[in-house]
Amino acid sequence: MFWTLVTAFVAAFAGAGAGFALRHLSGKRLPKGIVPVAAGLAMLASTVALEYGWATNVLKTLPADLVVISERQHQAWYQPWTFARPWVRGFVAFSPADTVETAEGSGILVVQLRLHERWQPPMQLPILVDCAEGRRAQIDPDTTFDDTGQPENANWIPAGRGDPIIEAVCGPTATA
Repeated sequence: MFWTLVTAFVAAFAGAGAGFALRHLSGKRLPKGIVPVAAGLAMLASTVALEYGWATNVLKTLPADLVVISERQHQAWYQPWTFARPWVRGFVAFSPADTVETAEGSGILVVQLRLHERWQPPMQLPILVDCAEGRRAQIDPDTTFDDTGQPENANWIPAGRGDPIIEAVCGPTATA
């Protein structure tokens, strides 16, 4: 947020400079009010550009094989342009390279979900995904594994074929 504020101030000075230059080039036929108007428009434009570019810029810093599962789009009355084109406020993703099977042949995968939200620190949430059964479970401190890699005490959610996490991790062939 600090850098957004710095960007807005730099844009304001650049916009004011452009307004001053336009006034000077017009032989002072433009009113003096062009300077603060240009500063305000530059601040608004830079802030809007930062909001719309946030998700793309974050994705550039993450692994190349990252798969975005879902996005949360933002619309607000105080940002009327978002009704024409909402901006991405957050997303859930995972990296197939970070996905491992609990034990060879168990059919249960451990997936590191990445949760990114604007103005919040990123989080990683480990979950279990059973592609054959079409279910998933969050790994919590009570979850243990037996010798065959099967989880014990897992709180399974029967998500089924329409679940975006199951479809992203297993593909559209998940059963249940």
